[in-house]
Amino acid sequence: MKTILISTLAVMGLAGAVQAAPAVSDIQVLQAARCRGLAASEGLGKLDTTAIDAFLKVQTQSRELAVRASVANRIASATAQGEKASGAKKDKLLAERDGACAAWLQGRQ
Repeated sequence: MKTILISTLAVMGLAGAVQAAPAVSDIQVLQAARCRGLAASEGLGKLDTTAIDAFLKVQTQSRELAVRASVANRIASATAQGEKASGAKKDKLLAERDGACAAWLQGRQ
């Protein structure tokens, strides 16, 4: 009985710690999804997406279906943009990926 009580308290403590984590808005999740798509683009030079994949997996689990669908669409759209970009458009996408997306790609939100 004592073990069950201690285990229950430990689980409740972990749940409280998870809830206390800083909230990330739907908009921020969608921005991260775009960054993930740009990072996965072969046309822009594929980058390691391990950190952002883990972030998106955690963040999309509790989101509404519409947000989860938008995440998938943003990733696909950004990847496609990167694949066919050239010239100034490619430079602009690279600047976005290497600038605004850097924190997301490094797991520092």
